[in-house]
Amino acid sequence: MHEIFIMKRSVLFICIFTFLFAISCHKEAETNVSKEIPAWLQLKIKELLPEQALCEISAVTFIEYNGKLYYHLYCGIWSCMYCQFFDEQGNRPVWSSEVWQDFEAKKREILVVPACK
Repeated sequence: MHEIFIMKRSVLFICIFTFLFAISCHKEAETNVSKEIPAWLQLKIKELLPEQALCEISAVTFIEYNGKLYYHLYCGIWSCMYCQFFDEQGNRPVWSSEVWQDFEAKKREILVVPACK
């Protein structure tokens, strides 16, 4: 009876160790995206978030879609999604509903940083 208990504990220990090892080896896809918010977006942030209190609840998400980089500025009190959504040049994408659906399905959020420093 005692041998069965020891064997069960050993199997449990091996399973836990294997699981932890597998998790520690898993890495997100590496990216070479700069963590710096572009200057044009920093100006937009200063314009849209004049109060420091809003900065505390705001973030910029760097998103990759179809090989291009996009920036999503969001403040916790805004009621619309992607109101402040820009491509690398600071332009707002004008997409059909089909492209938006594809974007939602295939986007890859690379990084989320505080909107204000």
